[in-house]
Amino acid sequence: MQGGKRSGMGVMFYKKNRIYEGQWLADVRHGKGYERYANENKYEGEFLRGKAHGMGVYLWANGEVYDGEWKNGAKDGYGIWKGIFGDSYIGKWKNSKADGYGVH
Repeated sequence: MQGGKRSGMGVMFYKKNRIYEGQWLADVRHGKGYERYANENKYEGEFLRGKAHGMGVYLWANGEVYDGEWKNGAKDGYGIWKGIFGDSYIGKWKNSKADGYGVH
């Protein structure tokens, strides 16, 4: 804690069965971390001011995976998405949607 705010490494257990383990700065998730949501989806990667930002992997409970760049909590930049039926998309993303050049 610094000035009454979480800073450094820590674990947070939320009331709705969500867990975050990783770095904190000024009371928000910031740096590298791992988060498991109540629906069993998982994110592991970088955070900035409480949101996925930088490189990270998101794994849905149904088996879908996105591995790539994030910006303000959305897929943004270069990334690879793999679906549950053998389909995939490799390329650019913007606001969590395939955008620009890519291969499906």
